Amino acid sequence: MVSKKEMLKILEATDFPKNKGRTNVLKKGQTYSQSMVLGKVRKMFSSCDGKMCKVPSRHNEKHKALLAATKSFLRSGTAKGYGFEAVTVNKNHASAKHTDKYNKGHSYIIGLGNYTGGELVFTDKKSPYYGTHNIRNRWLKFVGDTEHYVKPFKGTRYTLVYYHWS
Repeated sequence: MVSKKEMLKILEATDFPKNKGRTNVLKKGQTYSQSMVLGKVRKMFSSCDGKMCKVPSRHNEKHKALLAATKSFLRSGTAKGYGFEAVTVNKNHASAKHTDKYNKGHSYIIGLGNYTGGELVFTDKKSPYYGTHNIRNRWLKFVGDTEHYVKPFKGTRYTLVYYHWS
């Protein structure tokens, strides 16, 4: 199984693409994030009768070793036994306030790297996740259908967010 230290080394060696498609998590003035989704993604195809389909991510082939490492890493942490459809891998991304409207059920997140700050904040006082969560080297199980964002940080910050699509 992949340890936190090994996962961090793998992330540091990864060439992250510029992702311009996740506009709901970008802050004002930001035009892209360094992120990718591995596993399955939601796409609209005519072969799906005009509905969303779950298809393999275009990043899976290029980042085969990273996908395998994320699977092994998840099994080594708090989330043992959690089956996921997708993992979003971010580098130096502080998301704007948003909700994960297509995620189904619980998600898991962990932050890795040499950084300070970067806590995950849930803003809905009625949410069981309300408040500020330090995810650096710590797993957090949450439901992303309530508004949340990331506080500013200094240093190099990677996050792995594991989830299911609805």
